[in-house]
Amino acid sequence: METTEKNGVLSGSCCGYIDIPGSKMETGERNDALGRPGFLELIYGILFNPVPTFCRIRELPPLGQAALIFFILALSNGILSFSFFRSAFSNLPGADFAAVAPALSGLFPFVIFFALVFSGLKWSLNGAVLHFLAELWGGTGTPKGTLTVYALAGLPGIFLVVAELLLRLLRIPEIAAAVLSSVVGLGILVWGIVLLVLGLRETHNFSTGAAVLTVLTPLAVLILLAIGLGVAVVVLAGVLFPLLHPS
Repeated sequence: METTEKNGVLSGSCCGYIDIPGSKMETGERNDALGRPGFLELIYGILFNPVPTFCRIRELPPLGQAALIFFILALSNGILSFSFFRSAFSNLPGADFAAVAPALSGLFPFVIFFALVFSGLKWSLNGAVLHFLAELWGGTGTPKGTLTVYALAGLPGIFLVVAELLLRLLRIPEIAAAVLSSVVGLGILVWGIVLLVLGLRETHNFSTGAAVLTVLTPLAVLILLAIGLGVAVVVLAGVLFPLLHPS
């Protein structure tokens, strides 16, 4: 998305504000004029009206609110995963759950702590990679904006938590629950990717194609690395097999 100036008006801006040469209106004042979304409004807007919402937060990204949302989701996923593990262990044939229950309960705080630490590291690393790639493709946003977008793009994950809880409460058969969970998870993954693309596009003020390339480049690199690793394993096996099994 390119921005051009015509007759003192900044055309092409997703936020739609007017930039008059010589005006002393600061970025924060323009943002206030547009109206900053509150916490709940931010959540609703990202989920159901993402483009205008990303536009409203582009100039002053709410990194604190985004971080709060990100870590609440990480905490919810950590608690849910630990609960599922505990439940699955208790259902193992011959497992003496009563004997290990205290140990599992003692591990819970450490599991949650490391889940939050890992989530924070993943957020920082992925945000840095996305920001580097966005700049490579012509983006003009800030690292703060990229981190905010990455955190907010994970918001659809709340529906996966809700779906997993419902499947468990309704006692859906294991196979059916796995299928439903996979379908819901795939839909939420696509939703999150779309939000990430839209958010990067608005934050970095470049085209949709550039935003898609920013998101897909790491995936393409991982696929190529996996293919290269697979080829290396096959070649190594072909070299070692005759040596280990001489005719």
